[in-house]
This record gives sequence, structure tokens and C-alpha cells, in this order.
Amino acid sequence: MNTMTLPTTAKPVGNTRLFAASIEEQILLSVHLLGKPTAAQLFRLYQDQVGTLRQMQGILRRLSSGPDRMLNVINPMDIAKPIRSLPFIYLDTTRSRRLIEQLFGVPFRRVLTVPSRDWRFLRHDVEMVDELISFELTARWLGIPFGYEPHFDASGEPIYPKVTIHNDGLTHKLRPQPDKTLVVGDYHLIIEHDCSEEMIECDNIIRDATLGRKHLVYDQLFRSGALQTLGWNKTLVVYLIDSKRGKQPASRKRIKRCLENMSEEFVSARLYFTDRQSFVGSNDNVATHQFVRGDKRALQLPCFSKSST
Repeated sequence: MNTMTLPTTAKPVGNTRLFAASIEEQILLSVHLLGKPTAAQLFRLYQDQVGTLRQMQGILRRLSSGPDRMLNVINPMDIAKPIRSLPFIYLDTTRSRRLIEQLFGVPFRRVLTVPSRDWRFLRHDVEMVDELISFELTARWLGIPFGYEPHFDASGEPIYPKVTIHNDGLTHKLRPQPDKTLVVGDYHLIIEHDCSEEMIECDNIIRDATLGRKHLVYDQLFRSGALQTLGWNKTLVVYLIDSKRGKQPASRKRIKRCLENMSEEFVSARLYFTDRQSFVGSNDNVATHQFVRGDKRALQLPCFSKSST
């Protein structure tokens, strides 16, 4: 299975074309892979190639201006605090997706409509970009191959298969819908960023989009053998938990509730939890960061161990 590799000055994985790509082309690919980055986030990723944040803002301004613009831009607004200043958010366009298909072999898929400016609907994706970049930078510094696993194949079919779940006497077919899937060395990391907008308990498996339902779906995915069919022999689910107000104590209480509500029958050793506050404060060294595994043990992610690659 081919993975889409984030451009980097370290050894790129499976795409030598990255060596010849201009900084603008690399940024276009990063916007596509990251989803909804800001200028500051992209500068953090490319600060070894772009001298200052102002220079990155200039590059993005050129890419998002004029009739032939390659990027869309959103000026977000916090409805609760209208005077709050929020950074511009950048999204790819049909034109940029056609270009990265030509340059990097990323299969073209229809571009979604530009979302609302309401920060409530943007926060999840923008915050997750910080976390994705931390994973990428850690892999880069350690010299570990890093990439993105696409959720759809070249024909537009979902990569993740539906799994069968028996609940309250009924049988349901549900498909995993992770936020992102990363490839770190020979591990696949299923990323779930949580902003505390969903309930934890799963009262109705069809009606309620809850963390409890995600646990059920991923547990059955592991048990079904479907991941081995895909060639994913080492797969973990990583939950990055944030509270509604971004406070660490509340985030950690939510993790505790997740662990308390987890069935003892779950494949808990493949689930890893951390609060967003300590994760983003780890100075882009995810390798030494302590996660709480589903069996309540505090551990580092095994994918960043030299012996695991």
C-alpha cells in the first residue's frame, strides 16, 4: 500500500520527486496532507527552508491570491468572542490537487466546499495540525520513515473496511472513520483528536457518535484480521484528548473516564491516550512523551523506538 509522504529535508519515503520539488510545491502538498494549517504551523514544519514567519506568510499570500490561486483561505471568527484575533487557515483547491497529483502521484479527489468561518467548526482540524507536525518532526529528527496513509484508494473506495458489531441483539456494519492515519516506521497510527464535543458512553451505537462507539469499532477492526489483510501488522490507535476550554485537568479527567468506561474485553494494549496540553508541550519530541495505554500503563509509543524500525 503506497503512503503519501510529507515533504521533508530528511530522507523522503517512496518519492524521490520530493528532492526536486520547489518550496511552494512542498507547501501545497503539506496543506493537502495536514488539512487546515495556519502560516505559523507551516513555518514550524519548514523553518529549516523558510527563514521567517513573515516569509512563510508571503509565500501563502502568493499561493492564495489572484484568479489562478492554488489555495483557499479562511479568516475564522469566534462567535463567542467576536473581537478575538485568529490566524488565517489555508485549504487546498481543485487546481492544487491536480498539481500534486501530477507532481507527487497523490490520487485526485473532489475538493470539499470551503467550510464556515465559525471557529467552533474549525478548531478540531486546526488543533490536530499541531499534533501531526509533532509526529512528523520527531520522525524526521530520529531518521524514521514517516508518511500519511490515504483513507481512499485511487478509485475513490474507502481503505478501511466495514466491521460487524453485535449490540443489543442487533447486527450493525460500521466503518472506522479516523481523523488521520500515519505511517511511522513499520507502524500505522490511527489518530483521533478529541475536543470533548462527543459523549464517552455509547447508549445508541447507530445514533450516537461517541468515543465509546469508536472503541467498539476499532476493537472489532483489530479482531477481524482486516488490518493484516491490508499489510498493517503493527497498528495503534492514538487518542489526543482536549477539554472544551483547553485545560489540562479537564482533559485528564476525560481520559480517566474513557479508561473507566472501556470494556475489559477490548484489545486495550493497542489504544494510547494523552492530553493535548502535555503533548504539544513536549517540544516536538514525541519519542519521550508518556501516553496512557488502554490497560492504564504509562508508556512511550513503540513506533519511535529504534528497535521497532
